[in-house]
Amino acid sequence: NEYKSYLSMAEFKDLCEKYAGALSGSVTTIDGLSSIQTDIKVTEAEKKTCVDVAFRKAALKVALGDISRIRGFVELSFQCSRSGVTSSSTPFYVLADTFDCLTLDKCQQLFSYVEDKSPQFAQEPPGNRNIVLRLCNDLIRRCSKSLNTLFCGRIQIILAKIFPFSERSGLNLQSQFNLENATEFSQKETEGVMESDSSEVTFLFYQTLWSMQDFFRNPNQISSDAQWKKMEENVKEICRIFENYKHEGSTKISSNETYFAKFLTSERLLTLQITDANFRRHILVQILTLFQYLTGDVKFKPNKLVISEPRKYWVYDTTNNIYGILAETPPDGERFVRHIKSVLRYEEKWSKWKNEGCPSLEKSLDKTLHPKQKNMLRTVKPMDLSQNEKFDLGNDTLTKLWNICPDNMAACQDSNRNFIPETYKFFEDAIEQLEPDSGVEKEYYLTNDTSFVWKSLRLLAKQSTPYFQHIQNTKNLTLTDNLQNIIISIGKEHKKENGME
Repeated sequence: NEYKSYLSMAEFKDLCEKYAGALSGSVTTIDGLSSIQTDIKVTEAEKKTCVDVAFRKAALKVALGDISRIRGFVELSFQCSRSGVTSSSTPFYVLADTFDCLTLDKCQQLFSYVEDKSPQFAQEPPGNRNIVLRLCNDLIRRCSKSLNTLFCGRIQIILAKIFPFSERSGLNLQSQFNLENATEFSQKETEGVMESDSSEVTFLFYQTLWSMQDFFRNPNQISSDAQWKKMEENVKEICRIFENYKHEGSTKISSNETYFAKFLTSERLLTLQITDANFRRHILVQILTLFQYLTGDVKFKPNKLVISEPRKYWVYDTTNNIYGILAETPPDGERFVRHIKSVLRYEEKWSKWKNEGCPSLEKSLDKTLHPKQKNMLRTVKPMDLSQNEKFDLGNDTLTKLWNICPDNMAACQDSNRNFIPETYKFFEDAIEQLEPDSGVEKEYYLTNDTSFVWKSLRLLAKQSTPYFQHIQNTKNLTLTDNLQNIIISIGKEHKKENGME
């Protein structure tokens, strides 16, 4: 044999160092890597192994450079993998090693590369995708829950793109709770700390409020009667205080305002917190989530946590009470309640899906046909509409429907299908309301109804486009005022055309 069938340990180490030095230096292309000369005879498999090790060694040095150099190096590893120069898993290990060597700030910059490659990563074998999963989980563990929330969200989005919904590694199959998420708060009152204009906001209420966090952390403890009684009393007291100590003001929350999922538990902050819309919603939505878990059908919920009918009635009544408090909490209280109800309904569906064993959400099209269906497909001939041939759809009702008018275009152009009302008839009631002697108060005008305004503008755009010139010339007026002026003009024109003036 003209060359060795395997390398010695010393030769393997020397060859790896040579490739690693080149990769961490001037080599930035596959051609540059292939042009590296060596006196050692190796097989293709041995060379691939050396390059695999060299890439991982070089990654430790390249990680000290700037982001553009790091991105180029990682991209080179993927190019080599696609060309067969390295193993398919090597670039993923290189990517993981690089993230391990970078600071969190640089990780956020490099993560844009992962986001760009996410469509390709989704097509990779499970082994390579699992490397990305470990990489992302390591990054999440390194992130601060309060300072890096945006970066954590980016990581979660990438995992959702790469892995299917039914990926079991991302599911809390046994409904386990994070028992380490404990909330610490003062157990002894500090004299002179709590200053409140209300005699109801006391240190006792402070303890009542923050002790609920322990039930949110571990709802299964409510299975005992003593804990249930304590939870029930706490919720009643919180609802009573929130109802009596209403949030005042309607200032909208700025889109640039930073929201943290955890609040400080200092005693001196309580009087400010209970008037803060975010804080009130935070506590009340946590209670709603707890109630849904207690009354919902959860497969791995302890059997002893099944609550009695009287307790269920209390939960339902309290839930409605909480929705009422949230609706009265500005800004946009009723809109916020609609969103929360929608989220909780979706949560019920996901819980049901997990109870059923997380079946795949992908639906495959069954292309197999029954033999009789195949024969039907071969024998059906195209219909000749010029001969007034009758449609036979195999169903009496469908056949009757399709043969009412053989010409589909003529059926669509039938005058009976014109559902757009005439302009005057549509605005007739509004015109009467806007008459000076109508006696209708302004708050009951149809023009105050957003649905009516939207339909009116659609109708005017379809049949009376000149009226939009009126809106263009009166930009200083509100949309409602403009629409009222247009409706009055339509009424006057109708009277003029019919000789009523």
